[in-house]
Amino acid sequence: MRTTRRLHNGETLVLTVPDATSLPPSAAISVLSQDGLELEVNSGGPAHLEHYLSVSGSALTHEVGLRTGLTLRHGRYGGDPASGLAFSVAVGDHEVFGFTVSSLDLEGLSALLSQVEFTADPDGPVLTPGGSVEWSPFRTHDVAQVVHLGSGHHALLDVRRTRNGVTRPTGPGLDVAGGRLSRSAENERAHYAVLEAAAFVVYGIPGVEDDVDAVATTLSRLTAELA
Repeated sequence: MRTTRRLHNGETLVLTVPDATSLPPSAAISVLSQDGLELEVNSGGPAHLEHYLSVSGSALTHEVGLRTGLTLRHGRYGGDPASGLAFSVAVGDHEVFGFTVSSLDLEGLSALLSQVEFTADPDGPVLTPGGSVEWSPFRTHDVAQVVHLGSGHHALLDVRRTRNGVTRPTGPGLDVAGGRLSRSAENERAHYAVLEAAAFVVYGIPGVEDDVDAVATTLSRLTAELA
């Protein structure tokens, strides 16, 4: 199966997973930066937002208009008055959401997001920072893709854009169709497989730890490319 997902910076991931029986809608993750303050932004469909709010115990109880004309919905993260804000901005069919540190109040969050241009796209929203806001130089643009593999098995693919652009995989491992395949060490707490492709690094995290062999096999046939 094949799917495409727009990264927040406007690039497009083309992910081909021959072993998949289904590829549910994915989420994108990036980090904005303003004067040393970082703000993680996620995007996905309404179901992604609802899951995020449910897991964190948050509710978006208020809204305010941004200078760009979009509406910022917000509420205390976890319902705790001492915590930061959970927030979301609807961009086309997607939601861009996250939470702030407690030192970033509503006025600061609104000012930050008002310096970002949000563009709707069927494959995912594009964010264009401006003014005092930029992409964090320390974080990558990522996509989180759940993969159903049949017989009740599933895995999470953590797909990360290489920070310095297109690179050639040179690390240890086995050469496969989509790059270079390796696995976590046996003594690591979590077991996973890694595919180093030309423009992405893909971490395959099994739904059940014993499925790491199946996930490694899936990654050996997978390709992650720029459109």
